Amino acid sequence: MEFLIRDILEYINGAITCAMKDPAATLLVLMFLLLVIITPGRKNVEKVLILLITCFIYLILTSNVLARTYIYAYRRYSFQLFTGDFYEMLENILLFFPLGMLMCGLDFNTTPVHFSKERKSYRFIRFIISMAFAGIFTCVIELLQFYLRVGVFTLDDLLCNTTGAALGYGIVFAVVMIVRKIKKGKSETGTEKLNEQRKNA
Repeated sequence: MEFLIRDILEYINGAITCAMKDPAATLLVLMFLLLVIITPGRKNVEKVLILLITCFIYLILTSNVLARTYIYAYRRYSFQLFTGDFYEMLENILLFFPLGMLMCGLDFNTTPVHFSKERKSYRFIRFIISMAFAGIFTCVIELLQFYLRVGVFTLDDLLCNTTGAALGYGIVFAVVMIVRKIKKGKSETGTEKLNEQRKNA
């Protein structure tokens, strides 16, 4: 757990360093956040989730790419799986937990356009879109690290980050569905009792 806390602090420090070095990029992010806040037609919960997702992306991008200087003399990559340290892989999984949880919360609080929210196909499609987003975002980070020579492009990171997002998504999804079933059971019980009282009256 100590390594995770240490790395989180390093991510925050990297984001602050990048914000000081490149205020224009930070201003652009802040303008986007302001645009989300003032956009009409969105629920407050949806706005907060979008803000948190944007902050997460900014934090990861600045810490893993923008705040780093050249580390390697040449571009490095590895297409072998499960070659990294266990704690490093665990860190990459836990790192994207929040993104998956936020994406799941956004899916539950976004009004569907073409699909009924109660259909299983809608839930599955939203899950696939969220995981594709996490995978593409991770791939972009890895490609930038490779191109700028500030890190190594590895399939391990891509797999672990996407897995972490999927686990975070799954946990929130399971909790929401359990809570909905409990509420539905209580409402059905209350309706049955009310019907019995009306019959007895």
